[in-house]
Amino acid sequence: MHTGRTFGNAGLYAALIRLLGVVNLKVMYTFSAIAVVPVTLIFSRGSRITYRHYRHCCRFSRFKSLWMTYLNHCIFSQTVIDKFAMYGGKSFNVEYEGLENYQRLLSQNEALLQLSAHIGCAEILGYTLKRSKPYNVLVDNAENVAMMNYRSRAFGNTDIKMIPVGNDTASGSEISGVLERGEILGVFADRYLNPDKVITVKLYGQDVKLAKGPFAMAVTYKINVVMVNAMKTKDGSYKAFFVPLHYDRTQPPKEQRRQLAVAYISEIERLLTLYPEQWFNYFE
Repeated sequence: MHTGRTFGNAGLYAALIRLLGVVNLKVMYTFSAIAVVPVTLIFSRGSRITYRHYRHCCRFSRFKSLWMTYLNHCIFSQTVIDKFAMYGGKSFNVEYEGLENYQRLLSQNEALLQLSAHIGCAEILGYTLKRSKPYNVLVDNAENVAMMNYRSRAFGNTDIKMIPVGNDTASGSEISGVLERGEILGVFADRYLNPDKVITVKLYGQDVKLAKGPFAMAVTYKINVVMVNAMKTKDGSYKAFFVPLHYDRTQPPKEQRRQLAVAYISEIERLLTLYPEQWFNYFE
């Protein structure tokens, strides 16, 4: 099972949010880069996987792969700090590219499947982007309860709903309702819960497995799909990308799912070409 969840407890989260209310973000970034990231690089299995990604997939030199692994962990820690700062009320500057594509899709009556990946920090758009339709996002039902509560409070009065999913979660009817009502369904498709329900595609020439469910939903309900990610550009700023994913609805369902999966992974590869240090999927 490939999942991603935030560890910690309510007391730790509350203390961090209070700290971010009085300490400059750059100070926190520096502390993390000096005191937290080096320890993580030594003991985390994810750091070794990240190094192999840069060395064998990106084909960087050994030195550059080591440096990129360190930089990757630094920027990942910054995105985590940014999320907690948002929970505490801090705002960030977001530049939008392709927003008109997104708004055009929202103007249509049918539901919209919004796909993201574990690159950059797409979660920031949940708090900054105004939508004309209700937005429902699938989250791991094993996610930390305290983290879920902070997210709910950060959403405030926005028309955003979290739908927990997992092997023991009866969420199918809730998801169907979202699509039938013509709302937005947000999914991170680069992690999967069931190894028997995946689609295999190529990333940097390597086989990678994606969750089959999101692509199957799009094909079954014959809805539009858009890829949305937000990449960190500098302190306090992000750049969001909105890219429609096209598929031929006249083709057999299996081929339609494959087309969507290829388009999805191609956009990931494009963004990683622009922001190679922001690959935050710490699995093989």
